[in-house]
Amino acid sequence: MIYVLGSINNEIVLELERMPKKGESTVAEGGDIRLGGKGFNQAVAIAKMKKREEKNSPTVKLIAQVGNDAIGDEAKRILDSYGVDTAFVRSVRRPTGTVVTTVAKKDKRTVVYGGANSNISKTDIDEALASATSEDTLLCQLDCPLYVVMYALSKAHALGMTTILNPAPAKFIPDDVYCNVDVIVPNAEEAHVLTGINPVDFQAQKSAMQFFHAHGVQYVVITLGDNGCSLSDGAYIVSHIPPRKTEVVDRTCVGDTFVGALAVTYPRIGMYSFEEACVFAGKAAAIALAREGGIESIPAMSEVVDMYNRIIK
Repeated sequence: MIYVLGSINNEIVLELERMPKKGESTVAEGGDIRLGGKGFNQAVAIAKMKKREEKNSPTVKLIAQVGNDAIGDEAKRILDSYGVDTAFVRSVRRPTGTVVTTVAKKDKRTVVYGGANSNISKTDIDEALASATSEDTLLCQLDCPLYVVMYALSKAHALGMTTILNPAPAKFIPDDVYCNVDVIVPNAEEAHVLTGINPVDFQAQKSAMQFFHAHGVQYVVITLGDNGCSLSDGAYIVSHIPPRKTEVVDRTCVGDTFVGALAVTYPRIGMYSFEEACVFAGKAAAIALAREGGIESIPAMSEVVDMYNRIIK
């Protein structure tokens, strides 16, 4: 079982001719409203990419909170429809988290309201992980309260679970957190914030990855957008995986697709080494990049396997 601790948000994107001045109202030229949040997206990615023999049983549990409102109800309905176990997606008396992004040409501004996401507590973690074992995985991001994420990683590590941290959005992490993380998956900006090293080339990427190893993380993969990803296991593998050339349609769920695919394939499927799992995750992300939409763009396992097999033949 893969447990995901993360956010659920109502995401609103507004396209403007220009940003309004102070005190000014303006009319948007276009827009989109969709459900998202890194926990929501990554849980769906895992559910969509689970193995064929697991189709009739949930393989991912989401630990999250939504408002006691129509948006929260719709979020749980969608998660259920994809086969995500929502037993620990609780409805609380705060609005569902909301993200509002305004875009005017190259000017992009985002406001995040945590809402129900800020309500998650250590008690929720204790209840959700009560039946977890060393065969399970915990995947976290940083869009829930940091002290809860730290507690969840510590508890999961003590249980012998595999722990994966996608440190987004980027923020300071105390050094003692890293020893409870088996796999860390930052993007270039997040790696820069956490290590102080700007991973502009492979040498800098190796230095950034060594920072994480020195702090206790065994497996590191830095996603580099259009430049693929770099990875290291701290011992034998230090590698760069180039991107698959594909049409760029929508980047909304590309990063979350990569993280979800990695959680599904490593270490739960023995046929994949860490490097192979990262290659697989890159193929899944490439498929999502070429599609329109949020979670709708995330591919099924069969689609990724087909592309992966064609690439390695």
